Amino acid sequence: MVMFFLKELPRWRFHSAIQRSIGAQLQASYCSTRTASSEFLTETLHAITDVKLAQLEKQQESYELGKRALHDALKDERQSRKRVQSLIDDAEKLPAMTPLGRDPSISIENLRRFVEQAEFDPSVTSGFLTEYESIIHKKLDEQSARYEFAALYGRLVKEWTSSSGNGRQDVETAVGREEMHKQRAMWKEYVFHPKNLDAYAIKSYLDQLFTKNDSNTVKDAFKILKQDVENFQKSWDDEVHFDVTTVTQCIKDILKNGALSDHKGAALNGFLGNDMVLNEIADVLNMRMASRASFEWSGVTTIEQRRHLNGRYRFFASDEDVLQTIFMHYIGLKWATKIKEVLRRFISQTDVLKSTERTLTWDERRRRRYLLIGDNIRYSSKSVESQENEYWNSKIFLDQLPNEIALSVTQGLLNRIRANVMMRRRLDKDTTVIRSDFKWFGPSLPHQSIFVVLEHFGLKREWLDFFKKALEAPLVFKDEAGSAPQIRRRGTPISTTLETFFSETLLFCSDFAVNQKANGSRLYRLHDDIWLWGDSEACVQSWNALTEFSDVMGIQINEDKTGSCTVLAKGSKEITTSSAGLPQGDVSWGFLKLDPETGRFLINQAEIDKHISELSLQLKACGSVFDFIQAWNLYGGRFFQAHCGAVAWCTGRQHVDEILETFQRIQSALFPSTAGSVGLYLKQMIEDRLGQVPSIPDGFLYYPSTMGGLGLLNPLVNLYIIREDSTKDPEVFMDEFFEAERKNYEKAKERYEAREFGKKGRPIAEELGGDWGYFQGKPFMSFEEYIQDPDLTSDTKGECYRRLLTTPQPRGVEISGQDKLKEFEKISPDDRDWTDYETWVVELYAKEIIDRFGTLVIVEKGLLPTSLVTVLRKNRFKWQN
Repeated sequence: MVMFFLKELPRWRFHSAIQRSIGAQLQASYCSTRTASSEFLTETLHAITDVKLAQLEKQQESYELGKRALHDALKDERQSRKRVQSLIDDAEKLPAMTPLGRDPSISIENLRRFVEQAEFDPSVTSGFLTEYESIIHKKLDEQSARYEFAALYGRLVKEWTSSSGNGRQDVETAVGREEMHKQRAMWKEYVFHPKNLDAYAIKSYLDQLFTKNDSNTVKDAFKILKQDVENFQKSWDDEVHFDVTTVTQCIKDILKNGALSDHKGAALNGFLGNDMVLNEIADVLNMRMASRASFEWSGVTTIEQRRHLNGRYRFFASDEDVLQTIFMHYIGLKWATKIKEVLRRFISQTDVLKSTERTLTWDERRRRRYLLIGDNIRYSSKSVESQENEYWNSKIFLDQLPNEIALSVTQGLLNRIRANVMMRRRLDKDTTVIRSDFKWFGPSLPHQSIFVVLEHFGLKREWLDFFKKALEAPLVFKDEAGSAPQIRRRGTPISTTLETFFSETLLFCSDFAVNQKANGSRLYRLHDDIWLWGDSEACVQSWNALTEFSDVMGIQINEDKTGSCTVLAKGSKEITTSSAGLPQGDVSWGFLKLDPETGRFLINQAEIDKHISELSLQLKACGSVFDFIQAWNLYGGRFFQAHCGAVAWCTGRQHVDEILETFQRIQSALFPSTAGSVGLYLKQMIEDRLGQVPSIPDGFLYYPSTMGGLGLLNPLVNLYIIREDSTKDPEVFMDEFFEAERKNYEKAKERYEAREFGKKGRPIAEELGGDWGYFQGKPFMSFEEYIQDPDLTSDTKGECYRRLLTTPQPRGVEISGQDKLKEFEKISPDDRDWTDYETWVVELYAKEIIDRFGTLVIVEKGLLPTSLVTVLRKNRFKWQN
């Protein structure tokens, strides 16, 4: 009925209230369907798991009874040949996980024929028969071990699924609750209270930056930008915006962001793949788009406060009308994509952005052209400057539009700082580094600033009014049911395309202001995370430009995350952390802090200590072994390693070893009772929780779940995989640079002198053409002048820079040894497509696993409830507080 109604009535006659009614019907219908479907899937997996484990238990019981009966039947048989023959015949009939007759590691048929041979042939001695008997008994014991650990795995899954709530014990601390309420109060103070600014001052600032810029090129390029924005608005209604493809893509994007509640996420997920439903949604949304001039916010948005591992809480709109969510996502995406396009076009215009390096003067270029006989006088496509331009344009500039920032971009940025500092030190240049961000940027961003910037960039009143309604949504906290909703007066909705569009458009003004007011400096900005480096004077100018921008726009510099550091040239004895005009504080990110003496990012052990305490809290809150493993893998492994920075050749092997030492210290602090071994600690935990268990081999803990292991992460392994290819001393690349440049210099000097004074070949002036009288007969330049601007002119330095930024290649291990290789070949190709980490772990523990279970695979594929474990790992785990 709903679908017929949608198709028959003309789109333009729909009232917005009717649209909301239809949307609500669709949402309620499919939300309940999807929720039921999701619950049915989980219940089905639970039921299948119960059947699997019950069947496995029966099979184990049957096997052990048969095995015991076999031993009892043979204990009185004195003739070894008959005993072995009966053992072979009856063992083959046992309901083993891998029946003896199908075990590829031995040939039962061969043993049987050898035993028959022993009846008349004395060459098959009793020693042979004893060995055959021992082989059969070992194989039977290996099958028992496999059943034991299949049962143990099953008990651990049952412990996980039967633990109350989400498997977390209540160890909530007063400190945690206090911090939660403190941050919520701060968020409310920003979001529900407008900041009144001088709109004229903002407009005047933007005029000076763009429309009244001293550069005619900038003014002309900005006119083109505004025209592009105007044309975009004029053509908006010329297309049908929603169809099955666009709705599907929007839903996938929204689900990826993870902001919605599980209930609303399940509703959206339920729409995917159903073209009939997606078409109806597209019709509704196209009608909403046509009547957007009368748009009003639908319902009250529920805010959910979630704690991240860094201790900060973020505030998500978790329970919003799903059709409205799709609608807003699409509009934000369209605008974000367009603004990225026009801003990229703007800065790509010649001379809009100022140069970041000193440009060679006309006389300098002519002198170099004459002395170098035309070579090496302009920018090199392989120079440091060219690489930095490419990196800034492709990785840094407007990185949030429309894609979400990746952690690896920040880590790569730190390595670029390290490489630049190293090269500048060796070239006798000091390097100043500034790091900062804006305090509570998302929640504190004044709406007045957003709208003045958007209007300046050419957005018409229609869109400004629409975005005002979108921003001023009524909000209420999830756990404050009954409270009156309050209107958002500041800030943007987190993890949405609208947030990205608003914030990146505004923050682009900071990028451009730094470039224009600090003689071409680059602002390395990842959303509101800010980095600057270079000469001290340029950094002071950049910092002044940033503080002016923040004052005008009504946002605050975050002093807790702001600092500067000046790394002096190599050989300087003076050490300084900041100078006049630069912000105070350390330069740090994650667990790293820039050391002014060495120019290296060192691990800040004080920050590590804070997270050791937090991880200890999280591990103690685990109500099951599987929860413990997941908490350790996510926090004790991936989080710690990611925030110790990515390894490159510029960081050297020393940094790898620092991370290894840090992980050793983390485990020693967390697990003092087991000498810092998380594996031994986990074994003890399993025994304490489950009572009597078999002796647990290490491989059972660390092996991948596809091979019957628990998948406990060893974070040190990934470091050892890249350690061998890490450079022992990165300074060697600069040594090679100087050596290569010296050789290039000598060749250039020899060539010049041979042509100018030795009269070999055509005269230089004649070859180049023009008037070169002033330069003729002059001595060749000094080596210092030759390498005066290597960032601009030197391919050699560009190659050095590229090598310093190179990521070490993984050098893992291979499965070795005849027995291990045989077992490896038995595994299907799909199941042995392991990562370097998995191969290392398998090889490390292979011997004890094969000795214990007779094979590399602890439990046969399909016997364990791996599907349920996978689902629960994705949906079940939640951090304490």
